[in-house]
Amino acid sequence: MLNDSLKEIRDSNYTQEEAPLVSVATIAYNVENYIAEAIESVLNQQAYFKVELVIGEDCSTDSTREVVKAYQQKYPHIIRILEHKNNLGLTPNSVATQNACKGKYIALLDGDDFWTDPKKLQKQIGFLEQYPEYAGCAHQSEIIRGSKEFHIKMFGETSDANYELKDTLSHRKFHTSSLVYRKEIWNKTGGIPPTISSNERAIYPMVASFGKIKYFKDNMCVYRLAPTGLNSRISTKELETDLNMLPWLKKINLSFPVYRFRSFLHFCMFTYPAKVSRTHLIKHYFNFVWFSFSYFPKNLKDAKFATQEFFRILKRDLF
Repeated sequence: MLNDSLKEIRDSNYTQEEAPLVSVATIAYNVENYIAEAIESVLNQQAYFKVELVIGEDCSTDSTREVVKAYQQKYPHIIRILEHKNNLGLTPNSVATQNACKGKYIALLDGDDFWTDPKKLQKQIGFLEQYPEYAGCAHQSEIIRGSKEFHIKMFGETSDANYELKDTLSHRKFHTSSLVYRKEIWNKTGGIPPTISSNERAIYPMVASFGKIKYFKDNMCVYRLAPTGLNSRISTKELETDLNMLPWLKKINLSFPVYRFRSFLHFCMFTYPAKVSRTHLIKHYFNFVWFSFSYFPKNLKDAKFATQEFFRILKRDLF
């Protein structure tokens, strides 16, 4: 399709009855200062296909719901709102929102982030339509604190890459709000377990179990470090629920390296940037070391770094 046929999504004349090619899944809770910027970045997208924006509004205590409802009234052919009657919590809200998506593809966008390239979706969907062997694609992101003026750094690598399952078993290679993947993957797996805390740690290996993830070096979105982020909402005890994703991942991929991924989850638990008890720290450090030997001798470098982190945290005045 020629670029001359592209137009902003906000000006599209698709009806509500027409099926979207892409569903943008956005979860929103107490993001009144940011949600409008996220919505505008979707409406600004230029594409030749229909896009829907599905917003899971999780009973915010601020004016988030009022903001998204005002947008929905203006763009009813684009925006759908899941107005939960009770607060579901981070992961159940994410599950409900992605379950509600009708598109062939799901594009993730957190309620406090926003996209910066108006042809982002066009580029990613064009790639996935051309290369069906890829399960998803993502791209570079800029990390800011608060407003755009407070740039911190870029999130990912500065060159294009192809990521496989093994690349999703450690720290993120790209930010959640850059990922677009095939909805059929969600349908086949039944979606991520609602009992976990860290959505992206489940979504990335879920997607990569069905094919490679293309990474573009182009910076096309902003990852905002905000008071509404994960670290402000999840306790160390809740983070332990991430272990619940392991049987699910093994079920959808019989060759999934459970012990290797489990070692990484334990590393995340004892290095979580919040106050932890000595018992929590020691338990998860030793679990990390134990399960890391599932990929011996490559684990030795990781074990050395984790041990340094363990003693650094141990010395902090957290107890």
